[in-house]
Amino acid sequence: MPIYEFKCSQCGKIFETLCVSKEDERTVKCPNCGSKDVKKEFSSFCTTWDKSFSFGGSSCGGSRFGFG
Repeated sequence: MPIYEFKCSQCGKIFETLCVSKEDERTVKCPNCGSKDVKKEFSSFCTTWDKSFSFGGSSCGGSRFGFG
């Protein structure tokens, strides 16, 4: 699913939202203050080809989003 990370220019809140189309991206509002002045952030992701992978492993680099 296309889940994108945004940052509100008004209050600074970073949040994620589902955007299926470009129109969805144009209608994103901050869940904290309601501002439409948001910018899409570059989101990092985690992947591995190691057979010892375990969900939330250290290869993801931390627990910012509840993983690890």
